Amino acid sequence: MIKFIKYYLKKILYKFNFKLSKIYIQNEYNLESPDVNLLKTMKNCKGVLHIGAHRGSESAVYEWFGKKVVWIEANPKIFLDLQINIKEYKHQVAICALLTDQDDEVKKFFISNNDSASSSIYEFGELSDGNKSIWKNKNLKMVNEMYLKSKTLDTVIKDNNIKISNYDHWVIDVQGAEGLVLEGCKNNIQFCNSLFIEVSKGEIYKNGSQWSNIKEFLKSHGLKPITEIQSEHENVLFTRFY
Repeated sequence: MIKFIKYYLKKILYKFNFKLSKIYIQNEYNLESPDVNLLKTMKNCKGVLHIGAHRGSESAVYEWFGKKVVWIEANPKIFLDLQINIKEYKHQVAICALLTDQDDEVKKFFISNNDSASSSIYEFGELSDGNKSIWKNKNLKMVNEMYLKSKTLDTVIKDNNIKISNYDHWVIDVQGAEGLVLEGCKNNIQFCNSLFIEVSKGEIYKNGSQWSNIKEFLKSHGLKPITEIQSEHENVLFTRFY
């Protein structure tokens, strides 16, 4: 009942340009230094397509760079928070959609215990919540689930009249489903000049996308990585300008 009241209070306040928001405290420092190539890419791109938005924590950074942004987030339970967090930025819009390689498939979507940040259509693999976990201190678990209808990125672009040529830098962070998202955008990937994507080697997610497949797919579409993957799970920048 309390969650229900809070949600509708947020919705009403959002309508009148006010917000009720929880402060999410990070338990760890971000020790990852900004990549020079990524900074140059952000400076030179026309706009950003960010898939796997969560609550839009990068919105202020994109605004600082002066970029227009299309955010796509699958989880409807945090989508309102995303809308609230980007509302002050005139050139940022959000779309709620679960992206895969097929339209209108009903998919089970698992909700993770780390503020839903690792939620996915895939369950955690042994490198996430097993004895071999590379994040033992986080105690990652899937704690809930819901059913969502899928869309391809090509369909979302068409249905929302997105002029995709204006969004030539893409970010894909979809917890193991990166390969499915890419398979579902073959009509529009030509407009992607750079891509910052989360990739894995090993079972981070059961049946999730693997680095070798992602690299091969992107290579076939003219995108190559700036660097090779150095660990089981990290973000890699791909570009057409190498």
